[in-house]
Amino acid sequence: MKASAGSYPLSLPARFVVGAAFCLALALGGCSADSGPESTAGALPLVAAARNGGASEEQIALLGDGEVTFEEYQVAVGRTITCMRDAGIDVVGDSVTESRGFPEIHYSYAGSSVGRTDEQTLAIADECMSTHSRFVEAAYQMSPASLEAMDARFAPYRDTIIACVRENGGEVADDAAREKVLGAANDVVQDTGIDCVSEAGYTG
Repeated sequence: MKASAGSYPLSLPARFVVGAAFCLALALGGCSADSGPESTAGALPLVAAARNGGASEEQIALLGDGEVTFEEYQVAVGRTITCMRDAGIDVVGDSVTESRGFPEIHYSYAGSSVGRTDEQTLAIADECMSTHSRFVEAAYQMSPASLEAMDARFAPYRDTIIACVRENGGEVADDAAREKVLGAANDVVQDTGIDCVSEAGYTG
């Protein structure tokens, strides 16, 4: 699967690609792998970025009031999934889950389809996301309410993960943000193969 800005316990065939947009800064053109979303101060407003990124008028309308509800998010994601399936691209994981503490859809799509190269398939899938949901997904997932829910979901595991990171040669501050802690844990996985997040039982 392609790497993404989020981490999920997906068990998928190798030909599937994580589809959700996990980072507001990703939609605006930049995301820090170890520190979460960068400040968007000075960046194009999200609506302008969506227009520049090929978003449909329907997607832009959902962004119009500056707040994306779950119902609006679900509509946008549904359009993306329909677009992919209409193009003959398989999609899985399109049900609503709350593994990160708030309702979302962890859909993934096939990296190949009949009669196309993998590159052509991925280009079509990317166009479906850009047209219908990429910016709505980002705004919804990085809203204050969603971030608060993710932090609350992570809180019971924080100390255990930090202790594991340090025991295995990693460095992380006690008061580090959730994404910093997860980034440090990812570094430990890369260096030692020890998955502090999984060992702690966190699946967010």
